[in-house]
Amino acid sequence: MKKIVLAAIAALALNFTQAQSFEIDVKNSLLNWTGYAEVGGYSQTGTLNVSGGTMELTDGSLTKAEVVVNMKTITSEEKDLENHLKQEDFFYVKKFPEAMLNFKGMDNASFLFELTIRGITQTLEFPIDLEKTESGYTVTGKVTIDRTKFDIKYNSSSYFQDLGSYAIKNEFDLEYRLFFIKK
Repeated sequence: MKKIVLAAIAALALNFTQAQSFEIDVKNSLLNWTGYAEVGGYSQTGTLNVSGGTMELTDGSLTKAEVVVNMKTITSEEKDLENHLKQEDFFYVKKFPEAMLNFKGMDNASFLFELTIRGITQTLEFPIDLEKTESGYTVTGKVTIDRTKFDIKYNSSSYFQDLGSYAIKNEFDLEYRLFFIKK
């Protein structure tokens, strides 16, 4: 009887520290981007779709996450800009059809991720709101990304002079609403 009770307690303890795995719901997850002109209040917005991803939680804490972004799905309010964003001087989606986001760990209360765009990887802090749902979790947040760190220098006043109103800010915003469902 003692062995059975100890085995049950050990099984319960193991169950509480066991990792829970989730996969991304690609149909409902969405990324929204906003890019800005260097002068004035002009901005452009659009979306990106995710094509895959997983997340793992242990004792309610994020321990592993990966999100794959389909760069070919980038949209814009203006079709000319949308086509330009897919070209070599921006995201070069023919050569780099995916961007990757991988969880690396925590730094105090910040979530550190490696973001890979155009084959270049940078470590960034991503703010994350993790909300439990009936079928899994929703991850939401907003991050500002410096495109020049990924060799996207088009109309950047940091690299080109006398651009005037054609200058584009190096930073763009990325808002995310990702749904993860239990595997």
